[in-house]
Amino acid sequence: MKNEIFDVAIVGYGPAGKLLAALLGQKGWKVGVYERFPEAFSLPRAVHYDHEVARILQTVIPTIDIKTISERVQDMYEWCNADHQALLKLDWSEFGISGWPRDMFFNQPELERKMDISCKSLSTVSINLGYEAVGLSEYQDRVDLIVKDFQGVQTKVTARYVVGCDGSNSFVRKQMDHTFTDLGFQSDWLVVDIIPKEEREWKPSNLQLCDPARPTTVVSGGPGRRRWEFMVLPDETKEELNHEEVAWRLLEPWNISADNAILERHAVYTFRAMWVDDWRKGRLMLAGDAAHLTPPFMGQGLCSGLRDSKNLAWKLDLVLRGVADEAILDTYTTERKPHTQAVIEAALFLGKMICVTDPEAAKERDEAFLTGKAPEFPEFPNMTDGILYKNDEAASELHAGRLSLQSEVTYKGVTSLLDDAVGQGWKVLSFLDDASRFLGSGQIEFMEQLGTRFITIIPNQEISRDAVVDVKGKYAQFFDETGFKAVIVRPDFYIFGAVSSFDRLPILIDDLSRQIKLNRKTDNTRYITQ
Repeated sequence: MKNEIFDVAIVGYGPAGKLLAALLGQKGWKVGVYERFPEAFSLPRAVHYDHEVARILQTVIPTIDIKTISERVQDMYEWCNADHQALLKLDWSEFGISGWPRDMFFNQPELERKMDISCKSLSTVSINLGYEAVGLSEYQDRVDLIVKDFQGVQTKVTARYVVGCDGSNSFVRKQMDHTFTDLGFQSDWLVVDIIPKEEREWKPSNLQLCDPARPTTVVSGGPGRRRWEFMVLPDETKEELNHEEVAWRLLEPWNISADNAILERHAVYTFRAMWVDDWRKGRLMLAGDAAHLTPPFMGQGLCSGLRDSKNLAWKLDLVLRGVADEAILDTYTTERKPHTQAVIEAALFLGKMICVTDPEAAKERDEAFLTGKAPEFPEFPNMTDGILYKNDEAASELHAGRLSLQSEVTYKGVTSLLDDAVGQGWKVLSFLDDASRFLGSGQIEFMEQLGTRFITIIPNQEISRDAVVDVKGKYAQFFDETGFKAVIVRPDFYIFGAVSSFDRLPILIDDLSRQIKLNRKTDNTRYITQ
């Protein structure tokens, strides 16, 4: 039997698997990816991501490509009753703190093609399509994964860690001692994707029609596409609806027919709300749908999976480099599960709002929303636990666990978003003053071992080719409104902590050092200062 050796083996080559492979490959780690299907799935599935996820994708896809495959939401996301009265409006038209439109629609096959290009450009990433995982043995220092091709030929894959990005029927999860938390939500929907043959204005552009006669979703499917989702009613079966002629019949009231549209796909999905209770067991980890299932009503299923991979990648990198103790991998579940749980519960709030087929119950729901008596829509979550600065009573006021700002800067004569200008990884951001000069040699050495970039941002009025210039004044506004002097940003863009006095910066860094449990030195820091 052939034996292949990697630092990390990934089972599943969907978006979460592609992102994790690319991020680890960028760090030079040998990554083996194994996907049981021989070809990429060519039809749409997820259609939405938000500003945070666009910034995550920016780490592996050129910014111009993300803009090309995305369609910005220009107006409200409306939830209407059968009479088209607005029950709820969510403003998705603004820009998010991550430097991207708050919400965008896309075509998943196009996105995955871009991610595939990124993975294939990395010499340390080995992509193996048509290989099904069939066996797994975990040892103290490694995992042996057995995969087989379509001819039945088996290969032993030895890796230090194995990550299951292999969907809701995850093979890797089945090899772990695990339990589920299931919120008991289950709803079948017919998903229909079309390509319009003619230009048409869609008003509203994104709609949830809470009509008990047929709850229906109408949203963008990305540039040049539209999506409808029709709920399977209690007296219907999934098999009844999963036919092309049914899709066309349900599209008729929307003036969609074979004359003006191409039916790209129709498929019945069962929406669930559940998660695995522990996403890491020893050298095995889960990400994406293998770890959690999110109802689609907030468009956060794919987003949550990509957040998983971004969080896990930088921690695996530190462990593989010997910079952090393996215990840091426990914070993966600690950080991601509560965040994902909050997202699932918010999606479930919306799901229970639309999945009402009893006319009397729908009437009661409508009255509650129209009279302002309905419960408030939950806020989108921040990170609440894990590798965050929590030793200060005012930590909640210091933005620990919130997303950091990304805006346009000019650096060395080129104007771009911050990450494109200065790169990825740990960052210490400050305005006008270089934060590194307030640190002792021990703190500097530690941040060097993390590969930290010290970035001093200056106002747009000042001209300096070697400085990072605040093009739109967003950083000046942020530091002025918060009163911060320096902000420590993690590789996944969440704020570890911030200080209103440079004198306190060494305290935060000492706390970060304690949490990461440093045990080896490297030299990767780049300084970008005034």
